[in-house]
Amino acid sequence: MRLEIQCEDRVGMIREVLDIFIPHQIDIRLVEADSKLRCIYCGFSDIPFAQLQSLLAEIRKLDSVEDVKTIRFTPFEREHNALYTLLESLPDGVIAVDLTGRITMLTELAAEDLGASVTDLMHQPLQQFIKGIHFSKSAWANPKAGMSKRIRIRNKTLLLEMRPFFVADDEGDIPAGTVIYLKSEQRLDRQAANLKLVPEAENHLETFFQPEVIKSAAMAHTLKQAKAFAEVNVPLFVQGEVGTGKRHLIEALFQYWQKRQSEQDAELVVRHAKDIQLDDIKGLEKHSGWFVIDQIEHLAPEQQLNLSSWLHQQADSVTSFDRQMRLVTLSSLSQTDLLAAGLEASLYFALAKVSLTMPALRDRREDLEGLIMHLLRDLTERYRKPMPNLSKEALSKLSLHSWVGNLSELQNVCLQTLLQTKNKTWMPQDIELPEGKHLSLTLQNDSLEQTVKAWESTLLKQLYPHYPSTRRLAKAVGMSHSAIANKLKEYGIQGK
Repeated sequence: MRLEIQCEDRVGMIREVLDIFIPHQIDIRLVEADSKLRCIYCGFSDIPFAQLQSLLAEIRKLDSVEDVKTIRFTPFEREHNALYTLLESLPDGVIAVDLTGRITMLTELAAEDLGASVTDLMHQPLQQFIKGIHFSKSAWANPKAGMSKRIRIRNKTLLLEMRPFFVADDEGDIPAGTVIYLKSEQRLDRQAANLKLVPEAENHLETFFQPEVIKSAAMAHTLKQAKAFAEVNVPLFVQGEVGTGKRHLIEALFQYWQKRQSEQDAELVVRHAKDIQLDDIKGLEKHSGWFVIDQIEHLAPEQQLNLSSWLHQQADSVTSFDRQMRLVTLSSLSQTDLLAAGLEASLYFALAKVSLTMPALRDRREDLEGLIMHLLRDLTERYRKPMPNLSKEALSKLSLHSWVGNLSELQNVCLQTLLQTKNKTWMPQDIELPEGKHLSLTLQNDSLEQTVKAWESTLLKQLYPHYPSTRRLAKAVGMSHSAIANKLKEYGIQGK
């Protein structure tokens, strides 16, 4: 439990406050004072509500106390945890030692490098975990400048960078300890590789989707449409199955538009449809940028009417050249399913002035290898794992999967395989996929393309007797009549 006591900044104030806790037999675990905010913070174990009421009443009776209330954490606790979160997010390990060389703080990655747990390392001399280098007592007690050393721990070469830190007092800065940064060559190379993906990302829409993930005709067509629609300031509707990456596309498209329009103050705001209220709709006129409504099918009927009315007013009073705000809607449902779900037809057509379809992963099989490598670069950096290789057989197994969950499912499979597989090269047996969602075929002539064609031919031969016409078969598999006719001709599949 934490208390915040607002009071005057005077001598003896803390003593008077703490004296009140003694009769209640409360063990104070934390005391902070902030003279700028004129607050005293006290932390202790939870106490019964009746006792708390009595304690608060006694504190309020003290001279100079203006207010007292319970809080969830103190400013120091917030700053302390923010610092730890920041350090843990860094790509390399961080250690802090005091003036005797004992560890006072370290991150999980640093503990992993040293080969022990955080608990076992805390308050221990750093010297006993780094062999081969002698740190003199004077080096810790009187740190004057930073230094770098190459060290070897557990058969791994690391770059150890040391920098002293100081605490200011009335006499100036006095040394308080040393911060140590542990860098590995592998992690440095990974950071450099990630940086190569970033340059000029704001200049070209394609750089948000690296060349290896837009090889498919479906994705290339979507990006071509996206560029054409980027600067047309009318409502945009983006449809695609769950997990296809609709939000990622919108973020990329917004930055592409923002760079070309030099609208640096414009904002991209994303809201779920069920959270949209009347005030949000009224506030659209003041918004500068793109306002995205996700899962538009969940928009309440009352708000559908309000949004439809607002769009009608905008159409009558504002030209597309004058409008500072662009409305974007996302949905995993098709037009037919949206209308069946209760979305007003007039609202749908007002929102879908132009529309994009984010292709499903099964329609982007040429992009699969690039997508996997893209996901693995992010996952290995996040979970600090070595970058694996992908065998042809493993890629074939992944390519034959149906991917009902699209990119979300692919990311889950990649994460699970990465965490549980120690092999440097992934093999088919390393990858667990839901049963019934893929076919076990061997790689044909070391060619993924030939393997996929063999699978496709086998599947169509099995389906054709149940849908004995090109039109019925095309409808069953979700393809055009002409595309199925060409495939049946290519594979020599004929009706009886």
